[in-house]
Formats: sequence, structure tokens, C-alpha cells
Amino acid sequence: MTMMKSLCGLAQRGGVKLAAGQASGTRPTSVRFFSAGSSERVWKVYLSGEIHSDWRNVIAEGVKDHNLPVQLSSPNTSHEDSDDCGAYILGMEQERHNWDKLGSSMNAIRTKTLIQDADVVVVRFGEKYRQWNAAFDAGFATALGKPLITLHPPAISHMLKEVN
Repeated sequence: MTMMKSLCGLAQRGGVKLAAGQASGTRPTSVRFFSAGSSERVWKVYLSGEIHSDWRNVIAEGVKDHNLPVQLSSPNTSHEDSDDCGAYILGMEQERHNWDKLGSSMNAIRTKTLIQDADVVVVRFGEKYRQWNAAFDAGFATALGKPLITLHPPAISHMLKEVN
């Protein structure tokens, strides 16, 4: 089985698991990095999209379990850290509305860099929230000519027909 088929299979399993929802109220952790110990190519895969389930960890565990030559990266999946990073790094702003602008600017630098560096981009769309960032990431990856794998519940297939 090729690495790409393995990754697609893991992504589909991750997507199926998430379609049923996450029973526990736990917050997903950040994606860990794994790579095989051989000299074969290590694929850089960026995992974009919804942050309210453990789909990234499902893929990371599958990559590790199957010893795939894959290095995973993702956006900051903590709302609080993501929103506040600019204010903390650049200095506390007096007005909260500036925090979002600072945080989004800092996050955009990181996200664009990781997508540009990726060999493959996986984007997960969930049902509950409008993931504008996921749609932007999918468009940016497509504009760069990156292979794109989209994951989403069947109920929103029609809305994403141009992305798939």
C-alpha cells in the first residue's frame, strides 16, 4: 500500500469517526510529529479545519501505528492561545478588538508558511460551525497547486462541491 493510499484511508477513518461527534467534552490536543526511521521520503502533511473534535489525533495515531513516513502539522487548535497570541507576543493591547487582529495576523504567517511547506493538505469541515479558515486554507493550497484531501460529513457535500 502506498503512503498516499494509507494517508487517505486514515483520513477517511478519521472523518467517519468525527461524523458521529465527540462524546467527551475534552479539548483536542495539538498534533504531534511522527516520521518513519528509514531513508524514504518523509511527506509533510498539513491538517486544517475544524478544531472541536479529535480528528487530528486519530490521523496522528494512525500514522504512528502504521509507521508511515509522514510529518504532520496544523494550525493552533486552542481558541484562547490563537486569539491572544498576537497581544502576548507584540504587547498587551488595551482594547480587546485589537487582540483578534493581532492574533489573526500572527496566525496567518504561521498557517501560510506551513501550507507552503506541505506536500499534501488535508482540510476537515464540520457541521456545527462555519469554518471560513478551512475554506481559505483549501483555496490557498489549491492556488499553490498542493494536493488537497477534504473531509466532511455527507450533509454538507453539496456546499463543498467546488472544493472536493
